[in-house]
Amino acid sequence: MVENSQIQLVENLLPTTPALNRFVKPNDINNLVAQYGTPLYLIDEETLHAKVKELHKAYSKFVGPLKIAYSVKANFSPAIIRTFITDGITFDLTSVGELHFIKRCKAIPYNAIYTSVTEEFEEYLEVLRTGIRKVVVSSFNGMTNLAKAAEKIGVKVPTMIRVNPEVGVKAGVRASYRNGKFGVPFNGGTIDSAPKLIKHLMNNELLRFEGFHFHLGSQITDFSCFIHALDKMDGFMTRMKKEFPTFQVNTFDIGGGTPILYSEPVPSPTQMAEYLVPRLNQLASSHGIFELMIESGRFLVAESSMLISKIVNTKEFSEHKIVILDAGYHLLLDAALLKQEYPQEILSLPNDKGKSTTMPTKNIHLAGRLCDTYDVFPLSKSSFLGGAEVGRYLSFYNVGAYSLVFNMPFHCQIKPPVIMKTSKGDFKLVRKGTSYEGLFMEEGGDII
Repeated sequence: MVENSQIQLVENLLPTTPALNRFVKPNDINNLVAQYGTPLYLIDEETLHAKVKELHKAYSKFVGPLKIAYSVKANFSPAIIRTFITDGITFDLTSVGELHFIKRCKAIPYNAIYTSVTEEFEEYLEVLRTGIRKVVVSSFNGMTNLAKAAEKIGVKVPTMIRVNPEVGVKAGVRASYRNGKFGVPFNGGTIDSAPKLIKHLMNNELLRFEGFHFHLGSQITDFSCFIHALDKMDGFMTRMKKEFPTFQVNTFDIGGGTPILYSEPVPSPTQMAEYLVPRLNQLASSHGIFELMIESGRFLVAESSMLISKIVNTKEFSEHKIVILDAGYHLLLDAALLKQEYPQEILSLPNDKGKSTTMPTKNIHLAGRLCDTYDVFPLSKSSFLGGAEVGRYLSFYNVGAYSLVFNMPFHCQIKPPVIMKTSKGDFKLVRKGTSYEGLFMEEGGDII
């Protein structure tokens, strides 16, 4: 059970306020905008490497082996995947499309974990044929389909069970709650429960029980939910050991949730790990050493990227000013879906000298180029919009997660180019911008 000292620890966590990652100098932005125009995404390769190291260091006191798994759904840019391949981390996949991307980037399939929602037979055939050998199931039907695929391929698959701890979670996006979509409960009278899946796995000639996976949510700042989930895991594992003498957990994946700065200060990965690692070590001491897997999508990529947009129009009402950009929620969809408060800043460039910076940020309203009421950008407490005038450039920070992957052609909008600042300090085009004609043809414009 969680100790009082651990409860006090989460109450005493001091949020940290890291400086915005201004990894590109104003002159470089000026040159890039002159060459590629706006909107324009920028990615910093060194930040990607630094975030992997930060997670490894944070959990270094865990007594067993540790793996960091990148959730490809956060950003499937080939440039980012190739960067993480050099770091030797694991890839967390949820679709055959993501599987195709890591194959084309020459990632080692064996160094991937596959967690499907649909869990179809044909899907598992493709997964196993590719060489992936660690699969997470979250339904009896999915486990049956995986066994059929394993039999057809002729392999015995290490199989993990995704559980739903059904604990209360305070998070930007919750993933664990009663009767939730993801995972199976610890109890229940149907075949879609953890005990029933364990029973079938322990007696299965095609699948081998490997361990457990859970994911509580995204942007978690109150870590007590992890302790409650681990307490439930402890009790469940004790039950299973009594029922199955050979029961052994080899891999334990506790999902993601590591928060990053958008508006409010958040605890660091080290603070999070200092809270979780003692309980994880207790679990390993009671049930045997296991490989700990920390999944991360948002934390690994969010702070690596920024979006440069141009102010194309303004209008003023009394003391308020509406600033209209050449970007919209088609490039930052979470601003509309989750009211994501990305930090924003008017860029100080050489040709901006002498322009007004008197308008207070609180009286400025950012709007996108789309003809849609929801195409407005909530302001972060870390935003500074003084000097918002037509022709100036504005940067959205920390946009590396769930932005590129949500790009969409609403209003016939096209995808902007993506530039990576490499570890060597140079700039490389890693995604070409699309064209109106290309979008026209993609939508069947040549089919008459």
